[in-house]
Amino acid sequence: MTRQVGIFGGTFNPIHHGHLLIAEFAREQFQLEKIIFVTSGTPPHRDDELLDQESRHRLVLAAVSTNSYFEASDVELKRKGLSYTADTMEYFHEELGQDVKLNFIIGGDNFVQIGSWHKVDELIKSCRILVAPRLEYETEQTNPLVRKMQKTESNPDPEKYNMPKDADWALIDFPGVAISSSGIRERLREGKSVRYMVPREVNEMLMSEGYYTEHHAVQSKTKSNANSK
Repeated sequence: MTRQVGIFGGTFNPIHHGHLLIAEFAREQFQLEKIIFVTSGTPPHRDDELLDQESRHRLVLAAVSTNSYFEASDVELKRKGLSYTADTMEYFHEELGQDVKLNFIIGGDNFVQIGSWHKVDELIKSCRILVAPRLEYETEQTNPLVRKMQKTESNPDPEKYNMPKDADWALIDFPGVAISSSGIRERLREGKSVRYMVPREVNEMLMSEGYYTEHHAVQSKTKSNANSK
């Protein structure tokens, strides 16, 4: 029987319970042996402000520490230059062996860009793509205080994203959770709690290190300037 392993890559800026739910439901639905969380170092498709890669990876390590089916990999942090998923898949094929089928986990918001990714043809051939449907909120006109959650792209057409018809892909069936890394960063900048939005271990690190706060940003800039002298 072919072994099935999930590869979940991302900036994890920071990692939160939504990421973990996607991974756990994908693991169970597709009978994956384990999920490897790969922290992106220098992603080519992200230009927003990122916490330094070592700190982001430390948060990932803390987040996966309580699940024996989860692992964290820093392979993209050790690689020089931009982090390309196709190269990461090639690495894991060599690392885990050709008898392992790789399952690349991707969020619906990133799936819409996949046609423009580096060596996308090689990527598609190297793995099955598991898509976590993107969630949108619609305000009901009759009551602006009531929000209705909808899954969009419930049956995405591969051709729409420049993927061949025979691409191996499937949707992850998981409960939508309205937690985002950007929302967490905003709350931290405003001095608000993110408890229960992230694992306890991650929350403790965020609080003790002051990540994503104005104070931490000033400290990081000062440290960077000192190191450059």
